[in-house]
Amino acid sequence: MMGRDFTAGDNASGAGKVAIIGYGTWQRDFGGTADIIGKGVRINGKPATVVGVMPKGFAFPTNEEIWIPLYSEFPPRPRNDPAANNPAMLGLLKTGVSLDQANAEATTIAKRFAAAYPDSNKQFNTGQVQRLLDTYTPRPLRGTLWTMLGFCVGVLLISCVNVMNMQFARATLRAKELAVRSSLGASRMRLVGQMLTESLLIAGIGAVVGIALAYASIDWLSATVRNLENPPPSWITFDVDARVLLITVVSTVAAAVLSGLLPALMSSRANAVEVLRDGGRGNTSRAVSLVSRGLVVFQIVVTCVLLVGSLLQLRSITAQQTIDYGYDTSALISARMGLMEGDYPTPASRRVFYDRVLRQFESDSEFESVALSNRFRMVFSGSSPIELEGRQYRAKGDRPRANCEQVTGSFFSVTGQKLLEGRTFSADDLDARQPVAIVNAAFAKKHFGTESALGRRFRTATPDGNPQQAGPWRTIVGVVTTVRMLGPFNQPGLDETGFYVPFFSNPVGPIQAAPFATQFTTILAKPRGGQRAEAMAVPLRRQMTKADPNLPLYFVGTPKVQIDGFVAQNRIVATMFSIFGLVAMALASVGMYGVMSFSVNQRRQEFGVRMALGAHYGRILKMVLTQGAIQLALGLFLGVGLALGLATLAGSGIQNILFGVTARDPLTYTVVVALITTVSLVATLVPARRATRVDPMVALRAE
Repeated sequence: MMGRDFTAGDNASGAGKVAIIGYGTWQRDFGGTADIIGKGVRINGKPATVVGVMPKGFAFPTNEEIWIPLYSEFPPRPRNDPAANNPAMLGLLKTGVSLDQANAEATTIAKRFAAAYPDSNKQFNTGQVQRLLDTYTPRPLRGTLWTMLGFCVGVLLISCVNVMNMQFARATLRAKELAVRSSLGASRMRLVGQMLTESLLIAGIGAVVGIALAYASIDWLSATVRNLENPPPSWITFDVDARVLLITVVSTVAAAVLSGLLPALMSSRANAVEVLRDGGRGNTSRAVSLVSRGLVVFQIVVTCVLLVGSLLQLRSITAQQTIDYGYDTSALISARMGLMEGDYPTPASRRVFYDRVLRQFESDSEFESVALSNRFRMVFSGSSPIELEGRQYRAKGDRPRANCEQVTGSFFSVTGQKLLEGRTFSADDLDARQPVAIVNAAFAKKHFGTESALGRRFRTATPDGNPQQAGPWRTIVGVVTTVRMLGPFNQPGLDETGFYVPFFSNPVGPIQAAPFATQFTTILAKPRGGQRAEAMAVPLRRQMTKADPNLPLYFVGTPKVQIDGFVAQNRIVATMFSIFGLVAMALASVGMYGVMSFSVNQRRQEFGVRMALGAHYGRILKMVLTQGAIQLALGLFLGVGLALGLATLAGSGIQNILFGVTARDPLTYTVVVALITTVSLVATLVPARRATRVDPMVALRAE
């Protein structure tokens, strides 16, 4: 929009640091000043010059607001350097070039590098190119979207069944009228056309209301997603576009025609003479009755599948929300910070800063204790395969995995973890002297049983057990109670076992790696005197400002807030699945009630005769309830079977989107069966009780 793009010179060694800023940053932080080009700013602790402003709405590739030349921030490093950066590569395919061709070229380049640099690239001999959209919509998400589409189709089918049964009822009540029209010369096609026109008119009204609700729902969805802690890329938008609208209209018309066609065809086949001779009592034919009851069974089947899926999603998100992390996630305050090379160029300078921060917080009367950790937002810690001293590992998969985290010695007092054996870390615990570790109770029990873990040694390893890339042998000096180090996600191969290393240690890899000190750090503080953790953001920022006025804090909040931010998308998905399930349940209930009510109404004379001949009202009630029970039992049997079958076919695909519950969870299926049974019983009982109140004389005089 203003200024210039980057040049090759901006990426050259020793070039002055430049930046292009986004429209929002320009307006918000610089007041939209016209002379922004050439102004100086500080980025990651280094001075830079603004050389351009991007147009409004540009935030590529995700939601960025500032762009800098890659090598001005991350200079290229030698191969095999542990501190080497791993940038993402993006590009535009040439016109006419397919992804397969691009993948073939990428593989050729990879093989060329593998041959030229066997020490570092020997194992990297293939290349993969994928669409940017696929990067941000991984397979589990796509599976969720397809499942959601399936739920939409299921709700549509239930709606069609309801309309079809309604049309059967209306056609039966209008049997005499249709017979008169037929006797006066109306053709069968004319009668079918009349009934379909009525179906389309009703469907048209429903479609208009539905589209209006869709636009309102899209506004809610878009606003909710954009307010997430981790929103999707800016170019992923939620709109009712022309294609969606066209599909909706076509689906509505098709549903109206299909749901109205069968009743119209069956009703138009009736013999006009027989109907008129019968006096129009409105008794349904056996075929219509069987079709109507079969449709109710179909409704129950589809509803059962939708409710199972909805309840599994609800239980999954509930499990994520109610994880016991082993400490009070709402009683602490945390924040993230990054020490850049501009102000903190060496590991030693960073350590001095961290030591100063810890001392500063220790003297603050508002905080009881404070600690540092490398865990990202108190959600993501590291993990690694490990080897226990004295044990043999023959195959790659033999090495167990464990969570790992770098922490200061005060970390355990902040989280409230009790020391079960040994000691915590001291200032003298350095890898250069003696590599040490503290393990949690789960680690000690899993690997040492009832024996003491103190003095035992282990080391981090690679999956293939390459000794050159293994970490140092660490001596266990303490055992603490177990807290959850995993986030609220499925991580195959990992359990609650974990170990901690001193903050200025290298958690994985050999000591011979580059001098190590954490550049990006989470600070975790416990308020004093029972103060609310949410209110401690200001004191936390104040103390950090004293330590370094130019150091920004981000992701400030309680661990609970941080964790909730990562499952917010799942909550939206669970909400939508719940809506599908509730709508399906409501439609199926209305459908069953309508069919049973119509059936009772059609059999009023029969019930009147039976009661006039001495039948007790309990017998009439049993007749109606038995009819509903047979339909319910058949529908539940087929529905549960179909749900289990779909879960088997989906396999790991559906399990990847669930947490803490399996796709065949017995409790879920039991609750669904109980819920459908209860609702169906109520929907059947009301018409059944009405049948018992039929006055025999009124019923016999009805015609």
